[in-house]
Amino acid sequence: MMTIVAALLSGLLWLGGSGLHPVAALTWLAPVPLILASLRIRPRAALGATVLAWSIGQLGMVGYYLDTLRLPVPAVAGVLVLGLGLAAGTILLARALLLRGRTVTAVLAVPSLWVLGEYGASHLFPHGAWWSLAYSQADVRPVIQVTALTGVWGVTYLLLAVPIALAALLGGVRRTRVGRPGGLRPAVACLLALLVGTGAWSAWSLGRSPEPAAPLTVGLVALRQPEDGLPIDEPAGRDLLARYVPRVARLADGGARVVVLPEKVFGVTDSTLPLLVDALRQTEARVVVGAVLRRAGTAHNVALVLDPSGTVTTYAKQHLIPGLEDWLTPGDEALVDGRFGVAICKDLDFPGLVRRYRAQGATVLLVPALDFTSDGWLHSRMALVRGVENGLTVVRAAASGRLTVTDAGGRLWGEDSAGDAELLVTAAPTTGWRTVYSRTGDWFPLLSVALLVIAVGRVRRRSATGGSSGRRWPRPSADRA
Repeated sequence: MMTIVAALLSGLLWLGGSGLHPVAALTWLAPVPLILASLRIRPRAALGATVLAWSIGQLGMVGYYLDTLRLPVPAVAGVLVLGLGLAAGTILLARALLLRGRTVTAVLAVPSLWVLGEYGASHLFPHGAWWSLAYSQADVRPVIQVTALTGVWGVTYLLLAVPIALAALLGGVRRTRVGRPGGLRPAVACLLALLVGTGAWSAWSLGRSPEPAAPLTVGLVALRQPEDGLPIDEPAGRDLLARYVPRVARLADGGARVVVLPEKVFGVTDSTLPLLVDALRQTEARVVVGAVLRRAGTAHNVALVLDPSGTVTTYAKQHLIPGLEDWLTPGDEALVDGRFGVAICKDLDFPGLVRRYRAQGATVLLVPALDFTSDGWLHSRMALVRGVENGLTVVRAAASGRLTVTDAGGRLWGEDSAGDAELLVTAAPTTGWRTVYSRTGDWFPLLSVALLVIAVGRVRRRSATGGSSGRRWPRPSADRA
């Protein structure tokens, strides 16, 4: 009964601490009941409890995968099995090490399993780093500063290391199967090391100031629209354009020098593009508008940058949504003009792309986006995290999500929900800083490989020497890592 209760509790904590609208504090606690219960039961029972808990935790996402993203059932099953495998592997590996008195190894090495799972998924699946526990902490600025050092992988590591340490601490009054103390002192030491290390980095990172530069006033506007753009030469398209023009003009009159509209607002061709350009460049603001550009038998999801001087620059979205955007042709080139870079929606799910923008000198990303209403918070926070990882300001307008302006430290300068919405942000920063992550890339997963080898090696070494597999924890002896 206690095992079932632990599984239900962990499942509910995962349900509330992950998904589209996570409660950040719950993510840290979710594994604790399972780990504590696993120390009292056999591995098979621990595995069953983890299956139940993770299945409960994913209940809120299944409908989103199937109905909103329209992923095929095998793809949804693959995502669920991946998460289940990482959860089960983490719980069972932590259990094995804690029962052998290897508290330090359990706390510091076992989280690397989940890190490597997320990192592998970001390269094997077509959705980039979309699937990560780290985004649950996007509104907790001291925690999300870690991404400037390690990328999202370091936050995921902490989200597993801290619960393992807490479980070892809560179970520390007992004794391990092989006669070592249950890990009270090592658990305290690990928790202190994690808290002090993370706190020191975050305090330094939050204390940084961007290079002095003239602030920028930016405007964002998003009106209701279909997913794939209204042809600019049809009545519905002309009506939508007529409603956008005064909104853009009002933002420019309010001081905006850059105005960002959503993704795929209009459908244009080479012959109809001048209609859009002539209507939107009647102000002193640079306007960035998303469109579907049909040319020579192909269609591209583009961001059109309309300069007041009359210049039109085109950026084609590089990362299209599988299934929903298969009819479009992806681009393969970045667009950087001085401090400004232009990307579109899903592009920001790929950390490597944003690092390349930063390496080319961009300090402000202008991002037309779309989203699917229910994932508005989550996708806007992914963009926020990309900004912190690389020291960038991100100006993002989503037609069915959020309008946000965030800086290199993860601070929200402005936010509004889309749906006939306008947002004017004065004094937005135009400079940031180069971060460790923007300079070095994905070094943390490489470290995780070494840590996982150590963790597995400690378990196998004890098994090879005939370690006890009984269920009771006998009398204590000297503890060690």
